[in-house]
Amino acid sequence: MSTFPTTRLAGVTPAHLGWLAGSWLGHNGPDPVEEHWSEPGGNTLVGMFRWVKDGKVFFYELGAMEQDGDGVVYRIKHFDPGLLGWEERNQSHEFVLVHLEGQEAAFLELGKPNPRWAVYRREGPDRLVSYFASENEPVTDTGLFEYVRQ
Repeated sequence: MSTFPTTRLAGVTPAHLGWLAGSWLGHNGPDPVEEHWSEPGGNTLVGMFRWVKDGKVFFYELGAMEQDGDGVVYRIKHFDPGLLGWEERNQSHEFVLVHLEGQEAAFLELGKPNPRWAVYRREGPDRLVSYFASENEPVTDTGLFEYVRQ
């Protein structure tokens, strides 16, 4: 597990993350997963995630990478099938952009005692890897997502 900074990265906009845009299909273990990211617009990128387990939706996520002052914040909301939300109405998981180098971005979770990084890394034109991990802890199988551009 790489260690990333823990302070907000300044002087960036969601447009700097435009390399995420597109449709990405992959797997988490044997389960199919997919992410779709919009092109930057209105100082945001908007994404959708779906995880299928045993032929049925396991859960969905809706995410937005938004301008926040002179940095970027990534907000995620989770949903069970039927769009039953996990988080309270005005709550989301929030991560701030702390690292951006080439086509690798790391966001640090806010408001948690053992915060995680959400990491996205583009490996060539058609491969995207993302994972969630805490400092000094290995990336678990359930936290690693590998995608191919569609």
